[in-house]
Amino acid sequence: MKRILSMLLIVLSCTCTQAQVSYGDRAFGDGNIKINVSTEKDSVYLTFIITSWKYKMSDSPKVLFRLMNDEVISLDGKIIGSSIMNDGAVMVGYVAVSSNEYVTEAKFPIAKNQIEKFSKGIKKVRINTSPKYHEKEWRRDKIGKKLYAKYKESSSDSFEDNF
Repeated sequence: MKRILSMLLIVLSCTCTQAQVSYGDRAFGDGNIKINVSTEKDSVYLTFIITSWKYKMSDSPKVLFRLMNDEVISLDGKIIGSSIMNDGAVMVGYVAVSSNEYVTEAKFPIAKNQIEKFSKGIKKVRINTSPKYHEKEWRRDKIGKKLYAKYKESSSDSFEDNF
């Protein structure tokens, strides 16, 4: 059943292509992290949405990206939303244990030359979360080229484009 649920979550996350990249799997107790790319006027932003029962974004959010060529990009951001979702409780013996999930959203400004470096690929992400930082590492690029492609899509929304 868990395998079917996780496959369904993967299919649903792949069909959402609104300038968003996500990783993680809540079906197996891990958090789900969505990264949105947006452009506002001449500025580019990465928005992280973390949904997890284990951790939430700290009050002073910071994210580190290690590229495939071992270059590190560090970004400082600000919290733009935080909430707790309560999905009820689970009975463990005769005790009801609540199943709260934290949903935290933070926005990080990023320079255009920094996001262009994502095309080389990202092999590691570290997010300043509470109570302990979150870190994810890949052998091959899973999100770098996707984020760069989403940036290219979102930056070409000019009124005159493709006229």
